[in-house]
Amino acid sequence: MKTKITRLVLQGFKSFNKRIAIPLDSGFNVIAGPNASGKSNIVDAICFVLGRTSAKSLRANRLSELIFHGSKNRKPAQYASVTMYLDNSQKIFPFEDSEVSITRKVNRSGVSIYKINGRTTTREKVLQLLSAARIHPEGHNIVLQGDVTQIIEMNPIERRSVIDEISGIAEYNEKKNKAQRDLDAVDQKLKEAEIIITQRYEIFKKLENERNAAIKYQNLQKQLQVLKASYAHKKLTTIESQIKKIEEKLEKKLEQNERLKAQISEVEGELDERESAIRNIANRLVNISKTVQMEKEVSELRSKLLIAKDKMNSNLREIERLQNLIEKLEALEARKKEFAVGVPTPVKAILNLHLKGVYGTVAELIKVPEKYRIAVEVAAGPHLYDLVVEDDAVAAYCIDYLKKERIGRATFLPLNKIRPILFHRVELLSKHGVIGVASKLIKYDTKFMSAMEFVFGRTLIVKDLEIARSLGIGKVRMVTLDGDLVERSGVMIGGYYIKTHPKVVETATRREIEKYRETKIQLQQDVNILKDEIKELEKKLQKYKVSESAKELIELEKMRVTSERKIDELRAKRQKLHTLRVNVEIEINRLNIQKAKLETELEAVKEEVKKYGEVHYVDEKLKTLEEFIKRTEKELASIGPVNLRAIDEYEEFKEKFEGYKEKYEKILEEKNAVLNMIEKIEEKRKEVFYKCLQAVSSEFNKMFYIMTRGTAELSLEDPNNLESGLIIKASPKGKKLLNIDAMSGGEKSLTALAFVFAIQRYKPAPFYILDEVDAALDKENSIKVAELIRKLSRNSQFLVITHNDQTIKYGDRVYGCSMIDGESKIIGLELPKR
Repeated sequence: MKTKITRLVLQGFKSFNKRIAIPLDSGFNVIAGPNASGKSNIVDAICFVLGRTSAKSLRANRLSELIFHGSKNRKPAQYASVTMYLDNSQKIFPFEDSEVSITRKVNRSGVSIYKINGRTTTREKVLQLLSAARIHPEGHNIVLQGDVTQIIEMNPIERRSVIDEISGIAEYNEKKNKAQRDLDAVDQKLKEAEIIITQRYEIFKKLENERNAAIKYQNLQKQLQVLKASYAHKKLTTIESQIKKIEEKLEKKLEQNERLKAQISEVEGELDERESAIRNIANRLVNISKTVQMEKEVSELRSKLLIAKDKMNSNLREIERLQNLIEKLEALEARKKEFAVGVPTPVKAILNLHLKGVYGTVAELIKVPEKYRIAVEVAAGPHLYDLVVEDDAVAAYCIDYLKKERIGRATFLPLNKIRPILFHRVELLSKHGVIGVASKLIKYDTKFMSAMEFVFGRTLIVKDLEIARSLGIGKVRMVTLDGDLVERSGVMIGGYYIKTHPKVVETATRREIEKYRETKIQLQQDVNILKDEIKELEKKLQKYKVSESAKELIELEKMRVTSERKIDELRAKRQKLHTLRVNVEIEINRLNIQKAKLETELEAVKEEVKKYGEVHYVDEKLKTLEEFIKRTEKELASIGPVNLRAIDEYEEFKEKFEGYKEKYEKILEEKNAVLNMIEKIEEKRKEVFYKCLQAVSSEFNKMFYIMTRGTAELSLEDPNNLESGLIIKASPKGKKLLNIDAMSGGEKSLTALAFVFAIQRYKPAPFYILDEVDAALDKENSIKVAELIRKLSRNSQFLVITHNDQTIKYGDRVYGCSMIDGESKIIGLELPKR
């Protein structure tokens, strides 16, 4: 629903002396005429009757100056009166009349009178009536002379104030100011409450600290008792477990001892039988030799033959035994890596336990080509005798064993915890003289990879020190083939490398292997000689006919030789069994002593456990419990004197303090409520502003496109800051986007007009009054503006003051204004429809 101005009646207003009625219609109304003809006075008259109070906005110093001041032939008027008739056919106004008249009259004293439909009323009621039709004295539907220029000359902050005004956020500013005043009042109450609660809080905190210290002291005392009881209980179960294990070992050792006794008895029985049998053989040989004198030579040949064959067989067995021994020693040599000599005592002690999960030293678990031996040993350094274990539990057990037995210290590499150190400077591997990363030049079981990468993964092996220097001292850790070491810190260690590691010094095992090999070769040579000797003896024996006595003599000789060899084997076996039994008995004695010590200690621990009574034990290792006890005792000592009465005093004061605190929190809630209100107001303020800005920017783009076929936009200097300036940008067709301040004069005027039209479109009014807005435009741009006004006037009433011929051509009707004898005259002309 819309209204429009149907008539404008002026009398005594500025240059309009006599009563004059100007009929107006919808569409594009143009008021034209030469300068100083009074065209703009019509605009001033409309502003006057709408209720503007500022004389300066009506181009006067005082309201009385709006009255016609006379001319040579005309007397001054006594008052100025303007009546505006508005269409009420759609009953926008609360009157039955088809027209509503608004009158304002001012006398020489500057007193204004307002009337509605001829009845005197107040300015407030006039404004209230007009606001129903969205008509306001200061509305943007009225653009006075200089308003466009003013927009051009505004700074960004002033331009943003236009958006502030049309968005209506002034209402939210007032609400925010009121809320801020409420916040100040609440803050004052909060400060007063804070003073009181601060005083009480100091007392409260003092009591709370004393009470907490007392409670902590009591809790620590209880905790200490529990820990000591847990330690005693854990020690009890540990000793019982140790005794049980010793008893199991003792049982096995005793069973082994009995088996050894039985085996020794069995061997001795067989030995007695063999020795008796060989004595019988010897006696029989003596008797036969007395009666067989004639076959002596044959007997001697046969004896020699038997001895030669026996010796040859013995040598063959010894060769086989030596070969097996050599293979075993070589396997042992490969496994131990010949590092047994020089191994630290604690490491030997752990290895001798033969524990499951202890795999051996780093030295034992690797195989190294001889040419890299020195470099790898230097690369490993102190880690050469680190013990590789399955997990941290095994490592912890071994460490505990070394402590308990007071043997010393060792380094352990638990495979479940150790983190490999990987070589990261891969670009160096392709350099001249670089052999490779130490971990890649050795062989080992893949399950030890993390440990081996930890020890060797960060070291690069190079040919010599010059290569190391060319790669750059300090870049990576490097070792030369001669054993010179260059650390990442820049430290260089070198000189003549003395091969002290058993890996590079010939060992007793190696010498023994060589000795066995030499013996094997010698035995093989003896076997070859014996084979020839046996052949020769067998040829000689073929010449003799052997008697029955001679045959018996030969068989007895064979039996004697066989029995003697068996007797030697039985004696060796008996000696070995005796040695084993001695070792077992020594171990049985050691276990009995150890068990006795533990049983004595167990009795003492049982008494200690009884002392603590029934306790919920903490299930931890002994070492951990011991650390907990020390830490708790230290914490107890650090508390100092304790006020145990503070527990009761604190509870009494706490109730009073909670009352003060509750009052304070209520005031705080009140403050938060005000802050929330301010926040909501600010959010709504932003929402309204940005909604308005977006809408006006959209209309601005549309208006600019209609006029220039270009694009335009509005934005804030800081999109996140509502108080920042407004940036007006436009891009006429074929040009880049520019800030209005960087445009030419004509472009500025055209852009400012598009901005004005956008504001009008955002805040639609029943009519629009434009006073010489095209004054600064050239012909081309004047046509663009006139075409736009004509397009917009199809749905709205436009009253345009101009002396631009291009604008006049586009009007629906033209009102000519002229000045005759100091008085303005109006002539209306209806233009033909286009």
